[in-house]
Amino acid sequence: MKFLHLSDTHLGYHQYGLQERAKDFFDVFNEAVDVAIEKKVDFVVHTGDFFHSSRPSNQIILQGMEILRRLNDAKIPMFVISGNHDRGSQVRDVSPLKILQPLGLNLIDSGVSEYEGIFFGGLKYISKAGLRQIDFREVLEKLVEKMGEGFKILMLHQEFQPFFPDSKLNMIAHIPEGFNYVGIGHYHVAQPPSSINGAMVVYPGSTEFTAYNDKEEERRKGLYIVEAEGSELKAEFIKFKSRRPFLFYLVNDENSEQILKKIKEDLEKDHYDKKPVLVLKGTVKDLTYSDIRHLIKNEGISDERFLHLQINLTRDQVDESSEPVIIDLKEDLIKKELQRLIGDRELSESVIELIDHLKTFENIDEIKKLLKENPEILDF
Repeated sequence: MKFLHLSDTHLGYHQYGLQERAKDFFDVFNEAVDVAIEKKVDFVVHTGDFFHSSRPSNQIILQGMEILRRLNDAKIPMFVISGNHDRGSQVRDVSPLKILQPLGLNLIDSGVSEYEGIFFGGLKYISKAGLRQIDFREVLEKLVEKMGEGFKILMLHQEFQPFFPDSKLNMIAHIPEGFNYVGIGHYHVAQPPSSINGAMVVYPGSTEFTAYNDKEEERRKGLYIVEAEGSELKAEFIKFKSRRPFLFYLVNDENSEQILKKIKEDLEKDHYDKKPVLVLKGTVKDLTYSDIRHLIKNEGISDERFLHLQINLTRDQVDESSEPVIIDLKEDLIKKELQRLIGDRELSESVIELIDHLKTFENIDEIKKLLKENPEILDF
């Protein structure tokens, strides 16, 4: 038996308000389908956040259907659960993934499914409030009981320690024995396979960056091919080739000019199939967003060389005599308050990322034009 495991494809995410970034998410998903067909896998497992929104546009649904049609034509079924982004509302609506079921997508949000002697147990994302109302381990134990004699796969999209320090869930304590393979989504940094309570546990991470994280760059983006021979399991991580490059630089007041020279060198010496996204991050005293944009212009770095510039600056001290510093400090406080109010780390990062993007516009009319032409930007 051989299967492909991926997660958090976030189809439909127009990161930075750019159509190119929305296409990137489909590009890597199509590459995953290429791998599935080439490797002749028996099925595909997807552990949540197939779409970026519980209400994707008709165009996004159609593009998702085209990808699934390729798998369906190759007679490769996909088993999926709903993540926090695409689970829908039990009261107002259902998961948009139900629309794709006629194309060979098997949605397992709260039960067990059997396919050629293999059993799939799935749970859609459960919020922190929802977890307080149930015994999570008991729910999983009931899934095991419903499975017959055969290979057992558990599919989850949850926050587990230590990846989410504030979570009450612990894999050793909350995942019972009885499963052969546990695939988990929601954490976007791919992890090496581990063994917990007799099961192989795998986090494939997200297929693309929804908010840049240097840990994600270190582990890269990809998927797992899992082979089972008797009781022995092997998992191989395959990195995506079609992913857009992100170039990450740490900047401060002292090294800003040096960093900009390095950016220029990197852009000139390396050939990229896609224009890279530049990410500048650092703790500064006086340097501002405008300063960096002026330095880029003075260095002769053309906007045509990169797709987008993402700048994340943090102030290391408060200077009451300097108005720009006070403004930046207020922005930092606003971001922290947003994180507290929203609660969901990934969602708050997306909101903050959008705010940082909108700050790069010269006037409110440009922002209005962007939002009018790309209303899906606000669809979190």
